[in-house]
Amino acid sequence: QVAAFSDRYGARSLVAKLKRDGFPGYTEAVTTDKGTLHRVRVGPYASREAAATALAKLKAAGFNGMVAHVG
Repeated sequence: QVAAFSDRYGARSLVAKLKRDGFPGYTEAVTTDKGTLHRVRVGPYASREAAATALAKLKAAGFNGMVAHVG
């Protein structure tokens, strides 16, 4: 996961930037007690190790993030 926005337009803008930089970004809407959050994620990856490698590349490209298990 790279970020989470309360605004879907901010999330979509970040996904577009990720895709321009070659990362398979996408958004995922999640309902919370504070409203809808739009998570920006990259992946999926076949293993945690592959996700960790992708995270290192994201960080080298100037993005922040964390490896999250989806499923």
